[in-house]
Amino acid sequence: MRIIALGASGKAGAEVVRLLATSLSAEDELVLAGRDPGRLAATKDSIVGPPKVTTALVEASDQDAVGALVTGADLVVVTVSRPDLVGALARTVLAAGADWFDTLLSGPTKLNALRELEPEIVKAGRCFVTDGGFHPGLPAVLVRWAAEQLDELIEADVSAGMRIDWQAEDLSTSTIEEMLDGFADFDLTTWIDGERRRMRWSECPTVDFGEPIGRKLVVPMPLAEMDALPQQYPSLRRCGFYICGFGPAMDYLVLPLLMGMARVPAPRSPTIRLTRWSMARLASKPPPHRLVVQTEAIGQRSGRPAAASAKVGGQDGYLLTAAPVVACIRRILDGSIRTPGLHLQAQLVQPGPFLTDLAELGLEVETGVVPLD
Repeated sequence: MRIIALGASGKAGAEVVRLLATSLSAEDELVLAGRDPGRLAATKDSIVGPPKVTTALVEASDQDAVGALVTGADLVVVTVSRPDLVGALARTVLAAGADWFDTLLSGPTKLNALRELEPEIVKAGRCFVTDGGFHPGLPAVLVRWAAEQLDELIEADVSAGMRIDWQAEDLSTSTIEEMLDGFADFDLTTWIDGERRRMRWSECPTVDFGEPIGRKLVVPMPLAEMDALPQQYPSLRRCGFYICGFGPAMDYLVLPLLMGMARVPAPRSPTIRLTRWSMARLASKPPPHRLVVQTEAIGQRSGRPAAASAKVGGQDGYLLTAAPVVACIRRILDGSIRTPGLHLQAQLVQPGPFLTDLAELGLEVETGVVPLD
């Protein structure tokens, strides 16, 4: 098995390969590819595991270099924050006869590029998985797990709470640009009252994430993985993904400005600088740090009202991204979920085994089902 990790010089990519290496064998080859030789060397030195580990200097925008790199690969894991390159990269990986897995944010540029290739992916018998990580990647899994515990699913909102140090000074420009694309596409549309509509600010709920995050106002965030759930579970009256803000100063002063600036094609440099400055000074929090993704789904079980709750959390944001990625890749490599076609991580995995794998990989996982009467 030859696995290429494109973007392994980034922090998320480095955490993915460190975690993935423990699941590979001595017969496997893991290639760490990126544009920073120092970071690649440091990541290679940090890997403890049996596979053969090599490094390769490559720019994701250099199609010829990427094509030569992925020749003979079985799987290419893409953690480069360049949605504009996804179409070209995916075609190169498909031409090489390899499977694909990416951790880019869920957005129309990336998803449209991959969906255009879907007929060719199916015809080639390749397995392409997108929207990997924890958001996207985890919210719809929690809803699907809850649906397995209940006979009828009525409400299943999923919320994410964060108290972290964004380490904004170390964020790559491409990562910030990917965040800005998300800001530009922001709206309050979600599934509520049995229909997809724009939520009013006064309807945004407050969620208790426990300490040290506490109670936070959350707002809906569009995720492709959540869109199919009302059709999968027709009894659903309410189902959306919600996320808390960065803090009052960031949310009410800077973020509206960034949203407006992000919609202007050029110049991008002032917008990037303002984003980096505000994330470092207005959004970052001192320790203790924590991230939580949770749901308390409401429905019926054995003819009685019941609630199915699931929570996944941890202190390290990069581990919270990497563990779901590795949990999914493990099952692809062992063949248990590998299916030709284009898949969203949260719709491909089997919820129960997936949550078990997350706990094994170091995340805190809590689940429960209780009657409500």
